[in-house]
Amino acid sequence: MHTASILNNVIGPVMPGSSSSHTAGPYHIAKICRSLLGALPEEISFTFEPESSIAAVYREQGSDLALIMGILDLPLTDVRFKQIEALYPSFGVKIDFNVEHFEEAAHPNSIKIKARMKDGVTFSAVADSTGGGSLLFRYLNDWPVELTGDAYHIALEAESEKSFDLIKYVSAFGNPAAQTDGERTFFVVSTPFPPAGEKLDEIKKMQGVLSLFTARPVFYSLRGEQLFASGAEMVTYAEENGLTLGQAALKYEAKLLGMPEEALNEEMDRRLQVMIDAVALGLSEKSPTMFLLQNKARGIMQAEKDGKLALGGIHTRAAARAMAAMEVNSGQGIVCAAPTGGSAGVVPGIVVTMLEDLKIKREDVVRSLWAAGAVGWVLATRGTFAAEVCGCQVEIGAAGAMGAAAVVEVAGGSAQQAADAGAIMFQNAMGLVCDLVQSIVEIPCHTRNGSFASQAFICADMILGGYYNAVGIDDTVDAVYASGQMLPLELRCTSLGGMAVTPSALNIPRIR
Repeated sequence: MHTASILNNVIGPVMPGSSSSHTAGPYHIAKICRSLLGALPEEISFTFEPESSIAAVYREQGSDLALIMGILDLPLTDVRFKQIEALYPSFGVKIDFNVEHFEEAAHPNSIKIKARMKDGVTFSAVADSTGGGSLLFRYLNDWPVELTGDAYHIALEAESEKSFDLIKYVSAFGNPAAQTDGERTFFVVSTPFPPAGEKLDEIKKMQGVLSLFTARPVFYSLRGEQLFASGAEMVTYAEENGLTLGQAALKYEAKLLGMPEEALNEEMDRRLQVMIDAVALGLSEKSPTMFLLQNKARGIMQAEKDGKLALGGIHTRAAARAMAAMEVNSGQGIVCAAPTGGSAGVVPGIVVTMLEDLKIKREDVVRSLWAAGAVGWVLATRGTFAAEVCGCQVEIGAAGAMGAAAVVEVAGGSAQQAADAGAIMFQNAMGLVCDLVQSIVEIPCHTRNGSFASQAFICADMILGGYYNAVGIDDTVDAVYASGQMLPLELRCTSLGGMAVTPSALNIPRIR
């Protein structure tokens, strides 16, 4: 288990589609590399392991574009994203992408980075995009590290005979982790607060220092402590303090990040607006073009309005809105991953339905997003959001569970009921494979987003109506994670099994 933040790891990031693992995660990795380097390198290469998930989909899902944006230190939401492959040579950097074996690969989204600066200094790193935009640097210049992007990271390499003299200076920033090969010693310090630049400059000039790297966080720094460490503790905390699940989640985030609740609500409201905008764009005539599918969300919504469907109603409208957000995601428009790009339609479909059909107050919908984040947080701490590791159950399945908790929250349910609604939604998604057609986040992702947005309301109603959930959120998430790891590689975001290998799927012509 590890410490997770709702804004860092669950509701977000805000990004261009289509995949948080393959778009936002690589961007964050490259952005940290740029920070460590301190300037734009003269040349840099990104290498993917053959048969890995990212090697299979990096062009289709924009990993290459995201890596370029990150190393150029441009915002991920910059309007130049789609054109950056043609534009980057004007920045004066040579960028290569390779697919070849490297021994340090340990994750379906491992990336090896090699760079050379204008003065000839070289740099290497190995990092994993671990799901939902999160990351883990595992090597820096061949030294083992654990850098996660939610702190200021300082790495110092020095001659071992001088390391004793240097450690007191390094310790001023925090408790350093040290390792040595006899001749060299490597220190790593992670701190939630920005280190003083003049002190770093002073250390860099000291005798025996071989290299000094610093990296700014790409997420909110973790400056406080957790209020709880499991789903059960989360519910107990809420009950003992007379809080809903959403209120408890907000207090958890305020304590962990050291930020006022008002500022956190403002940021969550901003992400809500991104969801609203994505649904609106997807339902408009300006919805971006996708790779494989024709845009149909707007037509489904109109057919429901005209009474042409078998049933229609709030569930269908939620589904259509979810599909609308996914059309924007597939067209590489701006979405809020919740918790991933591949599931970026479910929660928007639900919250826009709350606002427009149920007439829920906006501040209450913001609170419902904290409840959604709380259920996603359980998976973030105990498992993963990466379909490359555990299949679609931890992406669209997780989004459905989060959405069910959000519905319970605005319906006036208790923290236990919100957690239970999330649990039964997870249980219904268990074993769901990731078999995206032609390595593109469209088929079957769009209909799954739509159907899970609808199912979230049903699961919430079953719990609110008295259904007893016998397997709690923690055990359910543990079972989801364990069963996901049992899935064969072919069914975990490699497009090597399931629907992806059917003749029909392979023969679908691309629109763009």
